[in-house]
Amino acid sequence: EAAGLADLFTVECGDATVFDVSRVDAVFCDPARRAGGTGRRIFDPNAYSPPWDFVTRLAERTPRTVVKVAPGIDHGLIPAGAEAEWVSVDGDLVEAALWCGELAEVPRRATLLTEKEGTVDSSERGAAGQLTGTGDREADVGAVRRFLHDPDPAVVRAHLVAELADELHATLADPAIAYLYADTPTLGPYARCLEITDVLPFSLKRLRALLRERGVGRVEILKRGSALTPEQLRRDLRLA
Repeated sequence: EAAGLADLFTVECGDATVFDVSRVDAVFCDPARRAGGTGRRIFDPNAYSPPWDFVTRLAERTPRTVVKVAPGIDHGLIPAGAEAEWVSVDGDLVEAALWCGELAEVPRRATLLTEKEGTVDSSERGAAGQLTGTGDREADVGAVRRFLHDPDPAVVRAHLVAELADELHATLADPAIAYLYADTPTLGPYARCLEITDVLPFSLKRLRALLRERGVGRVEILKRGSALTPEQLRRDLRLA
């Protein structure tokens, strides 16, 4: 009504699983992923409301279907031919969606948005970038190099690290850990760039001494593929 479009809509409350989708050209479905009453998160897709098998059949019954899904969705659940998109805002992964039928353009997409003041020019607020690809490629593995690029979580969840590696002329140091290493820094929306000054065998004593020698009083600890607990390490470093 506020947008002056009230005459274009009707609202019906009912059971989604018995709605006659032949009446419409497109369907948007946001299945409930929490249990009624308790609010507990549901991990079995067929316990969603409506259940996952109904949701996936929608794409077969209508020419255009969009499904809002959890960002942690198993790629094995994505229907064949659908475009899966992950969206982040200012580096935080916030949602994912499946675009089916005529709405699918590419297999995988990472969309990066920004809303913080000062992060981009005001004319560019909202859209920071989009990266697309197949989602099944693997990046090359090589040595640790001078610059580390930490990919945006939407890129990681969309399995587009290999596509980003191509853009950055970068490689992985470990095939299972999404840190990309390159000889030159590249600034852009898809990854945060950090310069590597030291590569050390892990030793609490050595790390503490190095940080104190350089006058470091506050640290940000990033870790993947390790049982290390950043909060405990921060306490153990005892920095001033």
